[in-house]
Amino acid sequence: MAHGTLKHCRSWLFVPGHDAERLADALASRADVIVVDLEEFTPSASRDAACQAFADVADSCRQNGCLPMARINALDRGGRHELTSLMGGAPAAVFLPQVDEANQLEALASALDGEERRWGMPRGATAIVPTLESRLGVERADDLLRASPRIAAALLGTGDLARVLGLSAEERSAALAPFRQRFLRSCRDAGVLAIDGPWPETQGFDADQVWSRQCGFRARCVVDTRQVEPLHRLVPPLSSLTIRPKRPRT
Repeated sequence: MAHGTLKHCRSWLFVPGHDAERLADALASRADVIVVDLEEFTPSASRDAACQAFADVADSCRQNGCLPMARINALDRGGRHELTSLMGGAPAAVFLPQVDEANQLEALASALDGEERRWGMPRGATAIVPTLESRLGVERADDLLRASPRIAAALLGTGDLARVLGLSAEERSAALAPFRQRFLRSCRDAGVLAIDGPWPETQGFDADQVWSRQCGFRARCVVDTRQVEPLHRLVPPLSSLTIRPKRPRT
């Protein structure tokens, strides 16, 4: 299975699935990836409609030269229904939140097998991107990132991780640095693309992105379209990036 195009993506822009204006802004931002976020950014009452609209959003993404993706809820919290509803749009990848057990990823891989058969898609066409957003998830990253050959990238959920750790805005950068570095090492060892977490503040993005780039991150989650241009300016294209082959779980 090959998901080689994902390794060239620098900007992974998360947007609500129910807000047409923000979706239009996202499409105009020139982000490499647009992720319709059903878990955090889309109200529960709007998720069904967002799933039904995903196929049109995905078509618009492809016409604008970006990859369409979605972040669903946990499978046992509505994510299974969301997956069934949105797969007609053929997302390039599906994000799973709050991952700290390999069986969460194995269950999603199995569900994707069934959905791809139902839609007549090649098996393995849809990548999985786990979101690691707890201390336990980061500690288990070496094993989690080998839970399925579908895993092509992983996202560090720095916002939730900061909340779990009880960090203030002032403490955030220094306290999260070792978690970001450990996550990056695990991704490299597993042969998957490491997506650094979002920068939620209105100031300081450029400085933090310089640090991220110096550490070795080549991709980043963004939640503000204004961060796409500086991210692309500060991170060179990924065309020359080589991701090491994934090592089997032991």
